[in-house]
Amino acid sequence: MKYCYFCFMLLLVASCTLSSSQEASLHKALTSYIDAHNNGEVMAYVAYTHPNVVGFFEDQGDSLFREKFELFSTGNGGDYLQDGTLKEIEKKNNQIHVRYVFDSYTEIDYNSIANELGLIAISVDDGESWYFVEEDDYTNEKIFSKDEQLIAL
Repeated sequence: MKYCYFCFMLLLVASCTLSSSQEASLHKALTSYIDAHNNGEVMAYVAYTHPNVVGFFEDQGDSLFREKFELFSTGNGGDYLQDGTLKEIEKKNNQIHVRYVFDSYTEIDYNSIANELGLIAISVDDGESWYFVEEDDYTNEKIFSKDEQLIAL
């Protein structure tokens, strides 16, 4: 009985982790996404944002699209993401969803944390490529149906 329990736990832990190539791909994409966000590089930021989110806000009109994708800059203020913590990984077939929580600073001096920002990394090709979604958009059923949400928030 102990052997069965040990095997089950080992299988459970192994099924909730990423391979080294998946991890490397995710790290590269996440770094690019956060750098684009923090440096105000709108084109790169939109390119790494999940197409469902981009499409949804395009359909809402130019003003909402601009408001959604308005980014931090030293001149305009905004939020600056730092210190991401991995919280959860869920897999289903070739889909992988990874939840992070980042500290969101209103100033680059890192003294005033405005709040935390939940971010979901999504891969539909078993970790080869990644897109990113803020938690509020992930739970918006007009963007992602309940069936598409592997992580329960």
